[in-house]
Amino acid sequence: MEFSLFNLMTKPVDGSSHMDVFNQMRSMTKMVDEAGFDVAWFAEHHLSNYCISPSPLMTAANMAAHTKRIKVGPAVVVMPFYEPLRLVEDICLTDQLTEGRLVLGLGTGYQPREFKKFGFEINDRLMRGLEIWDCIEQGVYRGVIDYQGEHIQISDAALSIAPVQDRIRTFAVGNAPEMRQKMIDYGAETLTTPAIGPNAIVGTARRLFKETRTENGLMGDDFPFAVQRYIYVAKDKDDARAAAEQVLIHARMANNMRRPDPLMEGADLKIVPFDNEPDIDTVLQRAIIGDVEEVTQRIVAEAREFGITHLSVFMQIASIPFANTLRSLEVFCDQVMPAVNAALEADKAALAS
Repeated sequence: MEFSLFNLMTKPVDGSSHMDVFNQMRSMTKMVDEAGFDVAWFAEHHLSNYCISPSPLMTAANMAAHTKRIKVGPAVVVMPFYEPLRLVEDICLTDQLTEGRLVLGLGTGYQPREFKKFGFEINDRLMRGLEIWDCIEQGVYRGVIDYQGEHIQISDAALSIAPVQDRIRTFAVGNAPEMRQKMIDYGAETLTTPAIGPNAIVGTARRLFKETRTENGLMGDDFPFAVQRYIYVAKDKDDARAAAEQVLIHARMANNMRRPDPLMEGADLKIVPFDNEPDIDTVLQRAIIGDVEEVTQRIVAEAREFGITHLSVFMQIASIPFANTLRSLEVFCDQVMPAVNAALEADKAALAS
């Protein structure tokens, strides 16, 4: 299994400065680089403390200079917000500046306030985003964008910059049939984020992607499947419960941002309950929180059940004290990750024998 670190970069309402948040992100990313993680992801959101990273390609380029080998990339570029010609140039430039260590995460967004403030209709996000993906494909890999769509029109724009890599590994988020088909067309890997929903969400996402693969003549169950999960290695039950409370707070922030008009104080989201939210015991069942043994067992079980090949670890959640997150991440790197890999390698050996 591959492992990646997801950096959301929420700014807690606890006196933390912007620099504090970015320095914490750097510390975690350096740790997982040394530990052998495959990718460090950097989020993109706008106009709230939910995430203070509006430019994930810029963040990725910066972090390539602070790390040695780990791949870096956006999770995700919210395609509808971009002028596509500039986006294509930025992708190529980032791959150059990272010396070919860029991976791409692509999506179409979901927060109504962001679309309103950028002046785009949220109902157009899917088709506008897919047209921009077509432009990425043309510009990054052919060097020219010549595209006439409903939302995007660019005529014969030859680029002066190209990527280092012949093909930049790409992940995409979304279960719409058109998005799944585009993943197949362009060889992208699907990334599923169940948040605090039930595990059935992961199973449904895999089933839908497999159906699209089958419709395109791609048979079998052996395909890349990436999942992002809340993960926290707790010291004891009290620590686990405290982490679960922060997972619920994060879910409240995310659900608030799904409102047409989120409840806010300036750029800070108010923490308000949402309809049918789970209780803490349910959060503890759905997020992967526990001691080393429990976290290891749950990751292995999900990998076996859903065929997960890439696990995106989301650990710095809401206002979990950073010292606690760093301790949890260190234990994950030193104990959980090797144990998970050993169990899955034993599975492979058993199948081969």
